Amino acid sequence: MLFYNTRVYTQAGDVVTDSIAISGNHIVALGNGLEHDPDFRSYARVNLKGKVIVPGLVDAHTHFYYWALSLGRVQLDGLTSLDACLKRIAAFAAQQPKGSWIVGDGYAPDRFTNRTEPDRYQLDNVTGGRPAFIFSKDQHSAWVNSRALEAAGIGKSTPDPEGGRIERLADGTPTGILRESSGYGMIWKKIPPVDRRDADKRFEQALDLAYRKGVTGVHSMDGPQAFEYLLDRASRANFGLRINYYASGDLLPQLQKERIYFGTGTEFFRIAGVKLFADGSLGSQTALCYRKYVGSRNNYGIETMTVPEMKQTIKSAARLGLPCAIHAIGDKAVGNVLDAFESAPKLHFGARHRIEHMQLIRRSDITRLKRLGIVGSMQPSHCPSDIPLIRKYWGKRGADAFIFRTLIDRGIDLAFGSDAPIEPLDPIAGIAAAVRRARPGSRDALYPEQRITVEEALFRFTVGPAIACGQEHCRGYLLPGYPADLVILDQDITRTPPTRLYDVGVLGTMLDGNFVFADKSLKM
Repeated sequence: MLFYNTRVYTQAGDVVTDSIAISGNHIVALGNGLEHDPDFRSYARVNLKGKVIVPGLVDAHTHFYYWALSLGRVQLDGLTSLDACLKRIAAFAAQQPKGSWIVGDGYAPDRFTNRTEPDRYQLDNVTGGRPAFIFSKDQHSAWVNSRALEAAGIGKSTPDPEGGRIERLADGTPTGILRESSGYGMIWKKIPPVDRRDADKRFEQALDLAYRKGVTGVHSMDGPQAFEYLLDRASRANFGLRINYYASGDLLPQLQKERIYFGTGTEFFRIAGVKLFADGSLGSQTALCYRKYVGSRNNYGIETMTVPEMKQTIKSAARLGLPCAIHAIGDKAVGNVLDAFESAPKLHFGARHRIEHMQLIRRSDITRLKRLGIVGSMQPSHCPSDIPLIRKYWGKRGADAFIFRTLIDRGIDLAFGSDAPIEPLDPIAGIAAAVRRARPGSRDALYPEQRITVEEALFRFTVGPAIACGQEHCRGYLLPGYPADLVILDQDITRTPPTRLYDVGVLGTMLDGNFVFADKSLKM
């Protein structure tokens, strides 16, 4: 196939061509006027009439399996009151079998018109006696009902777990709000696993949504259930997406036992590292900071993993050549992760340690970040979403939040993602967020001096993820020999006014030489 009368943004410096030739599942040539070259006389020709081609978009931080399953759960994201949440949960619960768990995502007290922290009793009233578990929008808190607490044996006398917190009434009774994975993990483990048929259905649904957003690959940070499902799917079906998988820390013994090294896998499912957590989140006020949260008595966040613990895990993972991708949102957590990486064993074959999110960082730590060669894995869509929270809880420290411009200027390798399902799986929206640092339709930008260009943001959704997982030699660019993973856009995103970036649409998504999505307006 030969596409011509287009603009092909190869990502190789400033190289832009007007045609690209594909044979089988690889790119064979780029140039200008290839439709006139006799070498391509036998190729099917597609006149794109000025439309733009970019590399397949890659989201460098998702929870793809969990996101897929969440498509069948109750969704509360975007609701602006507790009452609206309860009504939606009640309607959802009424459709579920008796005795089944009610599972959902997205409640956000800070985004309610009147901030209200929910409790177990309100959830009891709308779930019909079924146990319920609802993640907060940031997934660092969980709202559960009395049946769920009983199932896990959590009561007045249950102590707060290390690295987590059980919110309580004055008499010690759990309110139904649990902080961090060690806080809610006892209940989460009680939820029955999704059966394979339903998992397949949701995974296919997620693939379709990803293709429509131009996504041909993701980096996925998922737990043991996801690992087993993805391994099985890779062995029995057309996988449908290029996934670099970062295994949760509790899977490390299994990886060691089975001798699963960095890069183990296939063209579509590959083991890329180990995921750890150093702190919580801004929304739950559990991100670990050097200074206390504005308005709090003594809240600096939660340290979910100590520096010695991180060092030990980093060392263990390195025996398999595996890098660590460590969640750190608060500046103290980022500092702790850098402390842990200081003594990390040397990695090979392009493996790179990463800091996930890195929303707040002391300027003095950027030098260490550069010296240690750490990749910053950041999610631009969090920036406009978190503006009210940054101002409310971090105050003037917000000047050090999401500092894309400074990090790029200092030569830090960045890979952009969405953290789906926390934010929508939508790289175009991520590019717009990095360029504007404001919500769609709003002019209220967070420290606009930290804006970057469309070209810079696009690079971090294409080449950046490839660099982050050691694949820039074979992914991320549109160059001869690279897989034919590409996206056709309905307009030139590099020339679109910033306020209209959210309107840029995907006309076609090609993965491994095959169209997995094509808009009916795309004539071929």
